[in-house]
Amino acid sequence: MEIGKWNIPENPGVYLMKEKNKVIYVGKAKNLYKRVKSYFQKEVDREKTRELVKHIDDIEYILCPSELDALLLENNLIKKYNPKYNIALKDEKTYPYLSLSKEMFPALHMIRKTKHFDLERYEYFGPYPFGAWKLKKILLKLFKIRDCFWNMNKKYKRPCLKYDMKTCLGPCIHKEVREEYQEMIGKVREVLRGNTRECIQDLRSTMEEMAETFQFEKAIVLREQIQALSNLEKEQISEYGKEIDEDIFVWKEVYERMFLCVLNVREGKILGKISSNFLLEEKVYENLEEELLLSYYRKYPLPRSIVLEEKYQQALQEGISHLEILFKKKIEKHFPKIKSRRGELLDMALLNLEKDIENFHLKKEVIEEGMKELYSFLGLKHFPRKIECFDISNIQGKDAVASMSVSIEGKAAKSEYRKFKIQCKDTPDDFAMMREVIYRRYSKLEPKDFPDVILIDGGLGQINSAGSILEELGKIQFTDLLSLAKRDEEVYKYGETFPYSISKDKEALKIFQRVRDEAHRFGITYHRKLRSKRIISSELDTIEGIGAVRKKRLLKKFSSVAGVKAATLKELEECVPKNIAIRIKEELGG
Repeated sequence: MEIGKWNIPENPGVYLMKEKNKVIYVGKAKNLYKRVKSYFQKEVDREKTRELVKHIDDIEYILCPSELDALLLENNLIKKYNPKYNIALKDEKTYPYLSLSKEMFPALHMIRKTKHFDLERYEYFGPYPFGAWKLKKILLKLFKIRDCFWNMNKKYKRPCLKYDMKTCLGPCIHKEVREEYQEMIGKVREVLRGNTRECIQDLRSTMEEMAETFQFEKAIVLREQIQALSNLEKEQISEYGKEIDEDIFVWKEVYERMFLCVLNVREGKILGKISSNFLLEEKVYENLEEELLLSYYRKYPLPRSIVLEEKYQQALQEGISHLEILFKKKIEKHFPKIKSRRGELLDMALLNLEKDIENFHLKKEVIEEGMKELYSFLGLKHFPRKIECFDISNIQGKDAVASMSVSIEGKAAKSEYRKFKIQCKDTPDDFAMMREVIYRRYSKLEPKDFPDVILIDGGLGQINSAGSILEELGKIQFTDLLSLAKRDEEVYKYGETFPYSISKDKEALKIFQRVRDEAHRFGITYHRKLRSKRIISSELDTIEGIGAVRKKRLLKKFSSVAGVKAATLKELEECVPKNIAIRIKEELGG
């Protein structure tokens, strides 16, 4: 697909829908949305892409549990919407299926067009976005079944070349092989259904025998066959039998706002996602779950079955009965409790629901409203467009670090993050450490480069430590100094004793929480890195006879100091001389 083949991982499908000016992509990685959006925002050198960008109003996405599901869902959506700017997958072809004919001696064929499906004469397996031809070749070689179109009701005078090549049992002339042939077909059917363990074990045993007898070329071929069969074990949930017609219906209430996400499965394929949210203020519901279900299906088509979370089973019994009476239609209801196809679809819907909630709070107008509330409620000198947040990370003072995260317009600006290795002391003293990092950050910073808000992770002690340094520097007037206390998420303002309490459902508090959590994450990562270096240094570098080269060799082989400790004397001797290996065992133990 031309639009979807730029350098973004997981092969997302990106295209312009026919009836709405909306770009949709499907993919596994959670950060693909930002990458796709940035792609369309940058300057592009293709006329077709420039024309597409002119007509984009919004970007919508569907998160998938695997790359395989993303590819299949992309194919389904292209077939459904026939997007103008796509070339690939717009024709009647689809990803390949493998079929077994329903006859005395079934044949294995590949199908590329679903219009050729004949469920009475064939059984189908797939689709296979990649590796279908290799899989067919492996199956024919392993199980010696036919892939020809000869009429098996006849007995031919001589077989084809494949019989002479010993890649087919030759049922065209040897009708007596029926029992053996059916056994082979049974194994092929199991493999195509994903039950590949037994077949893989047989191949692995043969591969190991080949390797032991130095037949490495044949062993490599078997290894590739094992890899191809292993790919079949990767389950996909985007496409199943054509009789499946259901909605995966999930919702979540977040501080007086209801978020809804529905995956639509039609003809066994996921063909879309419907997301919405609305405020619950000033509305009274006798049964909120029932009203949500009824109001949705008054607007959208009712499927044959509905998949819902198990915790709502009792609350929705009456609501589903009302739907059946309203539409005069029997509805199958499913509440998955264990791992199953519907359970995996439910997990996929919940994943998309959580992402919808996250993106709602990252919308520009929502963030803008939150910043306005912070400005007025806290009486700030500056509108909080740029926030720099500081956090101290240490264990009993060892490897103490400070981290600075930055939020611009309510969103993380990771290119401006900073980390500081604390130098003032190696005993626990958060206040002294905070004074050091504030001095190092702002002593040479020009007033024009100051953030609108400096946010400290902590309470009165931490904010007073930071404020004293800014006053000494004569720069306290250039910014607003605040702190966020973890216990009750209260906000302290420098110079004031009593904290401000912001409702936990407000976007204003979430802006501070996000930048604080980022500072904590960033600092912990750096702290762990320094601690790991210190541990490695203190344990290996103190052993006489181990220099930089030997230490690198040991860590490369055993991955960590713990691995070196667990190694046997014989294993250590493969990396270092025997006397050094004995010394390592004596000093490190293990």
